[in-house]
Amino acid sequence: MGTGGYVLCEYEAVRQQFPEFKQTLDDLKRRVIQSAEEEWDPMKFGGMNPDLSAKQFGWTTLQPSLFRGFGGAAGAILTTWEQTFTATGAQTIMAGASTGSTIYRDYKVGIAGLAFLTKAIKISEIRMQISDKKLPRVNIEEVMVYNKPALVFEEGFVLDEQRAFDLYAYVLSRGPQSIKPIGFQVNRIKDKLLTNTGVNLG
Repeated sequence: MGTGGYVLCEYEAVRQQFPEFKQTLDDLKRRVIQSAEEEWDPMKFGGMNPDLSAKQFGWTTLQPSLFRGFGGAAGAILTTWEQTFTATGAQTIMAGASTGSTIYRDYKVGIAGLAFLTKAIKISEIRMQISDKKLPRVNIEEVMVYNKPALVFEEGFVLDEQRAFDLYAYVLSRGPQSIKPIGFQVNRIKDKLLTNTGVNLG
């Protein structure tokens, strides 16, 4: 699991100016796929177009519907990365969408960072918790000088199915905010991905 090291930068410059970011993503992808192959055995990784008859699982960009927004377990399941903050102070701003703030069964997520896509940043600090591991607080006030800021982790994080995920923040003001995790997900059941992440298709 990641160590908590990070860098703050322009989101659009991540790929061009941080070649080590590709290494971080490649390593994260390897770890997520390895975890999925171990737990979903005998399934194997099949890329973006898995062959279900060959017992393959696939991967996609990260979908908002795997998460709840402001309010954590009591928040609404996200349909886009934009949400509305309705209170200030220490708040849960994102969590796993399933029971107990967990990631839905049949999904695994790799998070390499966070992109702040709203011009006016409404938070000053964040902290993540993955299962029982609490990561250090990150002061992000510096990102307010960037156009589209991003926080990129030195080492990405794997969110396992049915494990809790919470993203906490100190909210400075109410209103709309768009925070997008940078990463991807692997999906054990393709049909579930195409309908509703929470639907049990057997």
